[in-house]
Amino acid sequence: MRKRIFAILLAAAMTASLAACGSSSKEETTTAAAETVEAEESESASQTEGSNEDVVTGGMVTEDGEYIEEAFIDGIVTRMDGDVVTVQSSADGSTIDFNIASAEVTEADRANLMEGAYVETSYLADPSASQPYASTYMIVLMNLEEEADAEGVNPTFCGTLTFIDINDAVVRAANGMEVTFDNSMSRQVSFSEVSQGSQVRVTYMGSIYEENQISNDDGSGSGTPVAIKIVTEDAASSEEAAANYLTGPVSNVTESSITVDTSYDSFTFDADPAQLAGIEQNDNATVYYEGALTNERNVQATSVVKN
Repeated sequence: MRKRIFAILLAAAMTASLAACGSSSKEETTTAAAETVEAEESESASQTEGSNEDVVTGGMVTEDGEYIEEAFIDGIVTRMDGDVVTVQSSADGSTIDFNIASAEVTEADRANLMEGAYVETSYLADPSASQPYASTYMIVLMNLEEEADAEGVNPTFCGTLTFIDINDAVVRAANGMEVTFDNSMSRQVSFSEVSQGSQVRVTYMGSIYEENQISNDDGSGSGTPVAIKIVTEDAASSEEAAANYLTGPVSNVTESSITVDTSYDSFTFDADPAQLAGIEQNDNATVYYEGALTNERNVQATSVVKN
């Protein structure tokens, strides 16, 4: 545009300065200016025609001249299958599948890209396209532990069980990350055998990103994230899988709290006095709770059942 305006002004200036040279010079100058403008317009049109299939200003112009706008979505990753990532929209709860094979994803984001992570992605909102949509970029806004902390719950690690015994459970996520969990106190929920190769969801305490963060003051503890609940894929939608509770012998009970022992550690819950009626030390009890289970502070009990 600047070149076009400059050409017109230059032509006008030449016309004024050469007016005394007669009508022939004036006509030649006017013709030259017109040819310059025409050339500029032709070049601009040529560039536009050559960019029909290019992504422009956040979208794409198709061969038919239709503009497809770039869309954005943020939400929780609910499933990963190879390069296909399913995201549950934070806006309306709907789920959309995205193929990230050609998307811009940093190495750090790939390491944190797993079920439970909070992500943002963009894609071309072509109404004629079918899922999975081709993602142009995907970034992890919060890893699965940061997202769980924001919701006030324990994080859940999803993947394939590669090893399990009474002490340890090893799980490999879809992105290749492998984590060893202390399995000494876990509750297993399954309609089949929990064994190597099972697809599982491990709800845990601690962090899969830090070493030696779970250990007790007396030197006990595993130094690894501790599995609270291991749920296989076939039981993932069951009420038992959704329930949060801990069962064990009662080592202490007061008017408003109860402490339950496990093979890993003791856990203290705040409870209403009515919930603790009839429960004494050395009884076996099941404590249902809300929020994130931790051995560092009291957790609120929603129900206490004497076994």
